[in-house]
Amino acid sequence: MKSIGLHWFRRDLRFDGNPALLRNIEEMRGRVLCVFFFDATFLSRPDFSVGRFAFFIKSLQSLKDQLRERGGDLLVLDDGPDAGFERILNLLDKHQLKPALVTWNRDYEPFARLRDERIERWLQKRDIKVLTERDHLICEPHEVLKDDGTPYRVFTPYYRKWKQFLATSGGRVRLAAPTAKDKINFELSWKRVDAKIPALDRCDTFEKQNRRRLKINVPEAGTSEAFRVWKNFGHRLDAYKDLRDFPAHDATSGLSIFFKNGSITTAQVLSRTNRHSASAEKFISEVAWREFYYSILFNFPYVETESFNPKYRNIKWENDEKLFKKWKSGETGFPLVDAGMRELVQTGRMHNRVRMVVASFLVKDLHIDWRWGERFFMEHLLDGDLAANNGGWQWAASTGCDPQPYFRIFNPQSQAKKFDPENSYIQKWVPEFGTKNELRPIVNHAERARRAVTLYRKLG
Repeated sequence: MKSIGLHWFRRDLRFDGNPALLRNIEEMRGRVLCVFFFDATFLSRPDFSVGRFAFFIKSLQSLKDQLRERGGDLLVLDDGPDAGFERILNLLDKHQLKPALVTWNRDYEPFARLRDERIERWLQKRDIKVLTERDHLICEPHEVLKDDGTPYRVFTPYYRKWKQFLATSGGRVRLAAPTAKDKINFELSWKRVDAKIPALDRCDTFEKQNRRRLKINVPEAGTSEAFRVWKNFGHRLDAYKDLRDFPAHDATSGLSIFFKNGSITTAQVLSRTNRHSASAEKFISEVAWREFYYSILFNFPYVETESFNPKYRNIKWENDEKLFKKWKSGETGFPLVDAGMRELVQTGRMHNRVRMVVASFLVKDLHIDWRWGERFFMEHLLDGDLAANNGGWQWAASTGCDPQPYFRIFNPQSQAKKFDPENSYIQKWVPEFGTKNELRPIVNHAERARRAVTLYRKLG
């Protein structure tokens, strides 16, 4: 039996600067095969997104090209990792090959943690070494804690400790974002093992099946595109702090869809950021919010389905299906809310300021459970990420950690005047705005806001 390495790709879809993959290539002297498993549990999730899946497929196809340039390849199987690894081991056994090392980069979602623990035990029972690395977060959830060892529940002190770590030698090493040396290449590929094996790949099959259901244009994907987007944002970074809340301006980074799949990482981005300006500081704090929400999800996994604050788990939501349908279709009669919802459904994206407004409107104007909105976002967002999406919705609903106070309620009309003063964003997505066909508001904001405060106040 000849020893080889296996790398299991998940949300680290790149070659450059991929710590677990590069460690495997180094230890196994290039004799490494790469695999991705499409877990049926993931594909059957109720909040599955056709658009996000299409972008993910594009990212996988880009990754294949990267690996082939280095002499490797990627095998995409329609198995979950439990059946998939057994299938792979049996396949390799027929060719007198045995994985001596399996690597992957760590994930922190509740489902992923249980899956990874199970797979690691399964491999170790078969005398296969497992090596995992930190990758898509700069600081892992267990690393930024209070002095007493407990997790932070408020962002500001978390951010202070997070930045302190970045200033240490260990933090500087992580922000160095090492890249692969030119001489590092694969000495093994699936085709070289058996010319028939690449035919097992299901990436194209999934793409064709998903394409039939796709209703939006999916942007370009992959590491090269991620760095192009980053470079473009870098030229506009100085305006970020002043313009980021104005949806008509192209002021945000557009990187969240790439962070989601690991085509680029926050460390790679921050290593290329001049961190000595007010705009850069604001951008860095947004990166830290992402890591903070991962810390919350990791340390309080119940937030996936329940309010972080137990006090608000028994709010008497009205959950009016007709009002929810109006919200989903962008027909509320509140132009900024409608613009955001139409942008989401038609493109898979929504500006961050508008996300806060539409979320507040659903919960505090329509009195609908935040989980309804959270799920709808995940069904449509190209950058849908459990930790950030859950954290953002619970912030808006005042049920989460460090939330918007329940008595502070966004007024969608004043928000439009402040952040879209010329109605440029609104008119792009709501062409009937300002005409005789403009929709009338489906609720009275002031009245519904007062009732929302009463709902929360009853629970203390």
